[in-house]
Order: sequence, then C-alpha cells, then structure tokens
Amino acid sequence: MPRPFFIAVLASFKGNNKMTTQPYSVFYKVGRGWLMLAAALLLGGCGSSNPPPKTEAATILPQAKAISAFTLSRGPEKTFDDENLKGRWSLFFFGYTRCPDVCPTELFTLAETLRKIEEKSDTAQEKPQVVFVSVDPQQDQPEAVQKYVSFYHPEFIGVTGEQVAVDKLARSMGAIYERAYFLNGKALIFDPEEGAPEGLENSYLINHSATIFLVNPEGKLHAVFSSPHMSDTIMKDLAAIQQSWG
Repeated sequence: MPRPFFIAVLASFKGNNKMTTQPYSVFYKVGRGWLMLAAALLLGGCGSSNPPPKTEAATILPQAKAISAFTLSRGPEKTFDDENLKGRWSLFFFGYTRCPDVCPTELFTLAETLRKIEEKSDTAQEKPQVVFVSVDPQQDQPEAVQKYVSFYHPEFIGVTGEQVAVDKLARSMGAIYERAYFLNGKALIFDPEEGAPEGLENSYLINHSATIFLVNPEGKLHAVFSSPHMSDTIMKDLAAIQQSWG
C-alpha cells in the first residue's frame, strides 16, 4: 500500500543526518492522484456519448472516475464511508482546521452556495452534501473537524481518519497537499527516515490545493471546480450537471 512520503527539495540533502535550515522545505505530499486525474481529463471522447453540459467553472470528466473505498470518522462512534455517497451529489474539499486562509474562504463559499440553493424556491435543484476532509489527522481530531465545519453550515460533514486512509482517498480524487516544517522562520531540511526533530513534530503548515471535487450519486468523481470559486457559478454549473445526469 502506498505510504505518505517526504520529499526534500534539494536531492543533495538526502542521506545527510545533520539538520540544517535553508529557504527550502521538506514536503509531506500526495501527488500521484492529480496525474491520473489530469490524464483522465485529457482523454476527451471516451465515456458517455452524450455531450456534457456547458459549464463556466466546472471541468467535467469525460468518464466518471471510481474513487477508493474509504471509511473515515466524524467523531465518537460516527463514521462516514463511500456508501454515504450513493444516491446524492457530494462536494468534497480537502484541508485542515488550522488553515489560515484557503479553507475559511472556500468553506464560506460552499456555505453560501448551499444557502442560495435553499433560498431558491423556484427550482427543484438538488442540494449536495458538502464533505470537508482534514488531511491533518495528527492535529485534527474528528469531533474537532465536525465542530469546525459546522460553524460555516450546520449540514456540513467534517471527517478525518488514519493518515494512510486520508491519503488514499485524496490520491484517488486527485487532491494535492504538502506538509512543510519551519524553525525560526526558515523551512527545515532533514533526513525523512529520521522524522521531524524532537519538539518540532507539530511545527508545520500544510500547503494544499483549493480544488472542489464533485461526486455523483453513483459515488464516482464526476467533475472538479478549480479556484477561484464563486457561489453563483458553482450553483449554476451544479444545476446544469444535475439536469444532464442520467
């Protein structure tokens, strides 16, 4: 099973047992998934013979992509798995609760999208479930993740789990993130086999993409929304995709 891994920006540092500080960072990264997703997006013409609807921000996959089976936690004795995706549309976002900017902005936009769908009584548009996956289970407990997302919208679902489980799901969707460690304002470079220096295990930030992933009622990745995001645009594109579904 693929494992999380560290990548030093400068290969010459690999194998050096001495810790040093340089204006470079060591990354905790999941990257294969986006390569597979990019390949799928380039393979236009395969999949359904029906032309996809016109969208402004959403990129619809030529053929919906199966995602890995998963089981994550929402809190004590509460789980969320791939079976919870069947029968309804879902919007996924990957981030972490300590995120200073990207996550608050995107969660606010997603909450605004749901509220606009709720307020639009003249349409039968289906409201999707929004799932926030914390990629930082080392510091994000499941109940804390759920509490965090509930601040933005009471129906938001916040989940996390073992790092390997989170990475597997992220990889299958194409989410990208990286963990960077810092000391005295400088990024650290160290031997990944030795792990983070003692006392600095939690001295990191996570850089991550702002992509929103749309999963269809069959539980397959159907489209992606690249940033920047606007609630009106997400709502309109989602409506168009839902109307063309089936």
